[in-house]
Amino acid sequence: MVDENGPHYFVVFHSPGPNWVHGTPYNEQPRFMDHVNYISACHDKGKIVLSGPFMETPGGLAGKLASGGMTIFKAADLEEATKLGMDDPTVQSGMLNVDIKTLWVPFHD
Repeated sequence: MVDENGPHYFVVFHSPGPNWVHGTPYNEQPRFMDHVNYISACHDKGKIVLSGPFMETPGGLAGKLASGGMTIFKAADLEEATKLGMDDPTVQSGMLNVDIKTLWVPFHD
């Protein structure tokens, strides 16, 4: 059934930025743990629905990570979601770029 008043979330697509080290896997980028720590802190504050890297080969850290990922934020509005996305230290450093979209969820549990 379509929920015409379904919730809205904000999807942040992460992609390599101008300071991405080409030829270096995502989890070996110089500031990768800054990103992980920031996302972890947002999760602890209840701001994240889900987050993770895209994969070339499945298997978690035993698999092969692709260059980028996504986070779905719970936020009051696009302005708050944009702040959450842009406050990531790896976005500020230029390791990652972000593209932020509003997602309406008419189909959900």
